[in-house]
Amino acid sequence: MTIEPETEPQRVLLTGGRSPAALELARLFRAAGHRVYAAESAPYHLCRVSRSVERSFHVPPPSENSEKYAAALCAIAEQHRIDALIPTCEEIFHISKELDRFEGVCRVLAAPLAELDSLHHKGKFIETAARLGLPVPDTVTLDTPDGWQLLLLDSPRFAEGIALKPAYSRFASRTLLLDLRRTPLPDSRRKEIARKLAEAGVSDRRPWIVQELLRGEEWCTYSVAHEGRIAAHAAYRSRFRAGRGASIHYEPASQPQLFDWVRRFVAGIGFTGQIAFDFMISPEGAVLPMECNPRATSGVHLFGSDGRLAEALLCPAALLAAGRIASPAAQSRQGAMLSAAMLSYGLVQAVRERTLGEWLRAWRGSRDVVYRREDPKPFAEQFRLLAWTRRTAARQRLTLQEASTSDIEWNGER
Repeated sequence: MTIEPETEPQRVLLTGGRSPAALELARLFRAAGHRVYAAESAPYHLCRVSRSVERSFHVPPPSENSEKYAAALCAIAEQHRIDALIPTCEEIFHISKELDRFEGVCRVLAAPLAELDSLHHKGKFIETAARLGLPVPDTVTLDTPDGWQLLLLDSPRFAEGIALKPAYSRFASRTLLLDLRRTPLPDSRRKEIARKLAEAGVSDRRPWIVQELLRGEEWCTYSVAHEGRIAAHAAYRSRFRAGRGASIHYEPASQPQLFDWVRRFVAGIGFTGQIAFDFMISPEGAVLPMECNPRATSGVHLFGSDGRLAEALLCPAALLAAGRIASPAAQSRQGAMLSAAMLSYGLVQAVRERTLGEWLRAWRGSRDVVYRREDPKPFAEQFRLLAWTRRTAARQRLTLQEASTSDIEWNGER
């Protein structure tokens, strides 16, 4: 559903309040004069204790029952006269599945489920980009556990290496990287991978993808699009990460070639909503996409408090009519970071890669995305959330990152 221009302050309901991105949006909306509410299935979340959030609601886990989840959100929207519902994490798929429920209740910044699914599925996304004539890496969807071995034998496209990953995944979860430039794949490693794929149950219901192994610098973008036009955009290099997964440090940078790729893609599919991409820029300057996240990501941390991102999300048509695009403030190129993660994952990465100087510069030149002097409680709340996530991981025998989204993630269910 599209977001139409409004001049009066609006009542905004955010979901996915556990994420720093949701907290950032809550603060931006509040600074722009809007009233902010939050709904979450986790008992602890950053928006729960933020001064920017007028009221927080506990709702059923969407991955257990999309209908009950959407019904709870709809009841909140009706009771509190919500104008706009803005999902931030993978609960967007469960909300999109129930879009009809919100007709006449509030606007929802979520595309239809089929469209979101075609972007979230890593193989379908690459196919869509290729149909639009955009450069893409060689990618094949697997529906059998042993299909990847046939590709290695028969396809020169994958001769120098491959990445194997679930078509539906996040945080680089279960990704397997095989560099084949110097030595052929040892038989022991081949058997290990075959075992992992068999255990994963690779099938048409649990597809994986094989993608050529890309080398270079990893970059990320976050954009807000309205009817195929970009209303907000930010690009940042993915330098420090939590393992192979989510970025934990973000520094805005101008990358015209990334903006052009995103512009062509969203125009080609006429997209409306939040959309983010992970790219690899090769040493030769070639831009290739790896995956798409049709939701909010850490790029929201790069926008200033001037209200432009809030306007792009709530009134994109008015912003575009004025010939403006929300972007990180040119005069402020300060980075942003998850300081707790930078002190753990980031520091370990810097020691391993012998880049302590770069880590120190990033640390000194960045603000923490959770802590604010005028809104301090979310900083302590993140550790309560972490403790709950650890208990969930232990109980369900998941990794910490898997447990952080197990109750909201979407893996192609219908």
